Amino acid sequence: MVKQKINTCACYFGKFWVGEVLLRCKVLGNRGLNMKQKMSYKSITPSIGAEVSGLDCSTVDADNKIKLQELLVSRKVLVFRDQMISPLEFLDFMKIFGSPYAEDLKPQDGNPAEVGVIKIKPNERQIINFWHMDYSFLEKPAAVLSLYAEKIPPCGGDTLFTNLEAAYDGLEDNVKHDIDSLWANHKLSVETQNAKNRWSREELEKMDADPPLKHPLVCINPDNNKKYLFVNVPIFCGSIVGMENEEGDKLLSSLYHHAQRPEYSFRLTWSKGTIVVWENIHCLHYPVSDYFPHERKMLRVALKGERKPSNGF
Repeated sequence: MVKQKINTCACYFGKFWVGEVLLRCKVLGNRGLNMKQKMSYKSITPSIGAEVSGLDCSTVDADNKIKLQELLVSRKVLVFRDQMISPLEFLDFMKIFGSPYAEDLKPQDGNPAEVGVIKIKPNERQIINFWHMDYSFLEKPAAVLSLYAEKIPPCGGDTLFTNLEAAYDGLEDNVKHDIDSLWANHKLSVETQNAKNRWSREELEKMDADPPLKHPLVCINPDNNKKYLFVNVPIFCGSIVGMENEEGDKLLSSLYHHAQRPEYSFRLTWSKGTIVVWENIHCLHYPVSDYFPHERKMLRVALKGERKPSNGF
């Protein structure tokens, strides 16, 4: 099969089979025709994830934008396959879900400032291989994150995601009662592989010197009024406030590991052109580091956190 991308053509926007050639026509002027896309999705597991089909992420109509927003709240992670889009189109697509901001200190590859690059070079090892959410050590962590696969290894490099709402629901009632009013200490205590691209040396030193930031251990998602565990990897979430001792550490560790159970998670295998969008503060993710010495390159967009994690008290 031969796949051909055509930038201008006389037909309307869409995908057509002509013999064995797939003509993917994208005409800027035809976007005003509001051709209806028949979007559908399939849940990946009962707890988390939806694979969306029938949608070109570069041209999403108003009705489907609303459906995607609602679907992200309910499923936490959205997967879009076989997307052939530019960095600018990727950025525009992510505006459906919120306000992008520039993470990296310097734009890379001529991309818009809000489109970052996460790249593992050939013969470089990925050392971020643990369950975590990004930026829990900030007052308003990034609400939504997205990756677009530009280059993937021939095998490996999967990413796992877990639903922190489902993890809270799965706790025993007595545990919920014991933790609902607790708070945890969050701090960037170890400089990660991507930190040097996102903060200056002075900023990192200040973050290291500042005291931990306190967030509730159990928060409420105002979009659906569900409670969720606000836990993270120990290098970001180090202790429970008022329980900075062995008992507190044991409780925090048990909650962090509870959230990783297969019942609340799924494993994504990437392919080139895959876009994944997930609710950062309601999920943990685990990028698997099993593809050395191969290359892996992702474009990334982060959306601003508009509110502090809150327990409603």
